[in-house]
Amino acid sequence: MLSNSRPCLISRRMTFAGMALLVALPLTGHANKGDTSATRAVIVGGGPNLENNQVAIESNVRYVNRLLPSNIIRTTLFADGNINNSTVLTDVDLRKMPTSERILRLAIQERDSTELSRTLYRKPNLGGKLDGATRSRDVSRVFTQLAMEAEKDPRQQLLLYFTGHGSSDRQGDNNNLFDMWGNEVLSVRDLSKHIARLPAGVPVTLVMVQCHSGSFANLIFEGGDPQADVVERDIVGYFAATKERPAAGCTSEVNEEEYRDFTSYFFAALTGRDRVGRKVTGADYNRDGHVGMDEAYCYTLIHDRSIDVPVCTSDIFLRRFVSLRDSEVFTTRYSQVLEWATPAQRTALNALGRMLGREPGEDRLQSAYNDMIRGVTRLSGGTNNYEALRREYNASRQSARRRLFGRFPNLEKEQSKSALEQAKRFLEADGDDETYARLLKSEEALSKSESEEEKREVAESHLMRFVRLGKSVILSHIIRQKGERPLVERFERLVKGEAASPLLPTERKSGAEVSQ
Repeated sequence: MLSNSRPCLISRRMTFAGMALLVALPLTGHANKGDTSATRAVIVGGGPNLENNQVAIESNVRYVNRLLPSNIIRTTLFADGNINNSTVLTDVDLRKMPTSERILRLAIQERDSTELSRTLYRKPNLGGKLDGATRSRDVSRVFTQLAMEAEKDPRQQLLLYFTGHGSSDRQGDNNNLFDMWGNEVLSVRDLSKHIARLPAGVPVTLVMVQCHSGSFANLIFEGGDPQADVVERDIVGYFAATKERPAAGCTSEVNEEEYRDFTSYFFAALTGRDRVGRKVTGADYNRDGHVGMDEAYCYTLIHDRSIDVPVCTSDIFLRRFVSLRDSEVFTTRYSQVLEWATPAQRTALNALGRMLGREPGEDRLQSAYNDMIRGVTRLSGGTNNYEALRREYNASRQSARRRLFGRFPNLEKEQSKSALEQAKRFLEADGDDETYARLLKSEEALSKSESEEEKREVAESHLMRFVRLGKSVILSHIIRQKGERPLVERFERLVKGEAASPLLPTERKSGAEVSQ
């Protein structure tokens, strides 16, 4: 059951002196529940280019900046590093556009294009100072500074928050990439090298919300290599998606109340305030008076209505060191799983089970696992002829383009402001033509189909969360019961770090209370 790779259970280089230092330096957030003065925060955000630097990424940077207690020193890297450049992409809702402009956008550009209106880009509003660009040289500079500071202040603890886009590594998904400005990238192993420059006693907490971010949980291993020794340093992390999956949140929608992503729920639970200042309660599952990151994580598993399938560092630790076939794991009775679970895990399992219609039954985890493997969800229901609707939309778009370019031949070659205005005036008078009406109708049908598909994907993500959480609870029990002492002690240290919080509760503000 337990992995027989004995030399990799904990780092072979861990000495007694190193262990003493780790004991002397508390895990992130445990120095003093009322003191965060030793915490340093680094916020890294932005897309790889203008077209992918959506306002939601900027909003995440601003939100987390606002949540940090005032005595936390923070460094913010964002996009090109220039607060005066219009680099943030905001949204124009097609439904709110005049019909003529909507037809023109659909016919000339694709549905999600921004090229028709350069006013969609604006200057960043980050809620604080900007310290540099999301580029390799700036990241390296920041870690150099952090290392120098930590040498002078041995109490230092580090919080790293990354928001933006991520992609899979071409050689596999254990060394995935955070996509930086100018199409540069930061891999798992790149970040591992940066963290290794810090003094060994500096604990690190990571929250990363980009696609494929779960690969960065490998930072708990030397060099970011999932087959290497566990690092001596205390590193804990929470990630919006497993290494194979995309994540939600990179939207150009400007209304923050509509955001459904890992950042929104995780930090709302952790601090007690959501993006728009409303009070959030219900995440103190063990009723000890404060919310740890493990509780915020379980809160997010329940409430995040998106495609996110989050993962944490202990999940990866368990799957590395407990070798048990899924066919054996999921024979465990559900009541037994609940008995082994923490209060937060128990609440999340029961809530996800209810959402998925998995009550009652002792075999509900086995049943859910079987459905996950087959790609079945009980909430999917109905049919979705997306491909047929997409073909109809493309055909109607081509017809509209031919008609429009036939009337304005220069428009196909040069989309100047005057040419676009002339076409819009024409469409205001001729927009109810059957060709253009077909384009609008087909686009609406395609949007409806996409909405239905998104609901199915969200249901699938809930199924995966339910299965993965249940498996983690089972593997935790096995490692505690059958693991050798050094392995169990290292696991418990990791779990303790995940239960901490690098943030203080936000200042009490007026606003509607949200109890979920």
